[in-house]
Amino acid sequence: RPAEGRSWNPRPPGAGDGDAHRNPAPRAAGNGESKNDGSGDGGDGKDRNGRKPWSRKRLLTIVIVAVVLLLGVAGGTAYWLHSRQYATTDDAFVDGQIVRVAPQEAGVLVEVAVGDNAHVEAGDLLVRIDPTGPMAERALREAQLEQARAQVAQAEAQIVQAQAGVSQARSTLNANLVEADNAQSQADRLQSLFKKSGTSAISQQRLDDTQAQARQARARADASRTAVDSAASSVTAAKAGLQAAKAGVEAAKAGVATAQVAVDRLTVEAPIDGQVVQKNVNIGSYVQPGTQMMAIVPKDLYVTANYKETQLADIRIGQQVDLSVDAFPDVDFKGTVRSIQNGAGQAFQLLPPQNATGNFVKVVQRVPVRISIDEPPPRDRPIGPGMSVVPSIHVD
Repeated sequence: RPAEGRSWNPRPPGAGDGDAHRNPAPRAAGNGESKNDGSGDGGDGKDRNGRKPWSRKRLLTIVIVAVVLLLGVAGGTAYWLHSRQYATTDDAFVDGQIVRVAPQEAGVLVEVAVGDNAHVEAGDLLVRIDPTGPMAERALREAQLEQARAQVAQAEAQIVQAQAGVSQARSTLNANLVEADNAQSQADRLQSLFKKSGTSAISQQRLDDTQAQARQARARADASRTAVDSAASSVTAAKAGLQAAKAGVEAAKAGVATAQVAVDRLTVEAPIDGQVVQKNVNIGSYVQPGTQMMAIVPKDLYVTANYKETQLADIRIGQQVDLSVDAFPDVDFKGTVRSIQNGAGQAFQLLPPQNATGNFVKVVQRVPVRISIDEPPPRDRPIGPGMSVVPSIHVD
């Protein structure tokens, strides 16, 4: 009999190795469980054909990998189907027509009515420049205007005086003409009588005196006629003087208007509605024409999105846009495509690229697309020029 606790093998020694696989596996001493891990396997974990069986762990791993791959394919397909409906770029920024405020007159600021980041309306006072010098200039121009008006009145009086001289000269001319005609008629009668009767009726001396008086009367008439012409010339000159005086009035008015413009420019007002930014002046600052004092960001902002030229085929004016501002990712902004620039941005640089070389490398260009912001942002979520935006245009 075999020892207790051992399995008995009736096969004689030297039996073939193939029979050993049909022997029951030995059991551990004092333990009724088999030492094999697999059911029906030999001691090395292989099946009856010498192959290792599939374990549950390996099978579970394969199932998990397959499920993950299927989910990845499904998710990628869903993402592709969704993303193909949008044209997106991260090369986009908030933009706006910023107004840079600068004075048109030089002077010292006596009032600054706005603070940093203040909201203003069109027509609100921004700054005021010391008005002492320009107001004195305006007073001088107004005095010159009054002087020019006085010269006009003087010229008008000269015209009246010259016209009166013309009337007087004509009256004198008429009297001298009558006198000359009378003297000539008397001289002619005496001359006729002298020829008929000789010296017995009229003396030669009387005839000569009468003829001399006629010539003198005619000379006075000619002088009166010259005086009339001279008086008429005086009227013409007086009228020309009046025109010159009136032109002087207009020039003086222009001077007053110029001085008034300078005075008006001392008060700088907000040209648009918006927010004051980059204020760099204070009371007492000296400013010159063209010096930027501050800038105003308008309320009406838009987005400039630089899309690749290969994306433009699906972009149309009027398409709706979803805007995601990096500063406020929790706010959904809506927009509309307003315009597409006719040309890539690099074509408008100060030094455009010269591609007529042998080492040209094609690069996809960017084309600016303007997108309006349909609704103003919330007051607690302010946006401004330069902020990064990710627009997604609905191309389908």
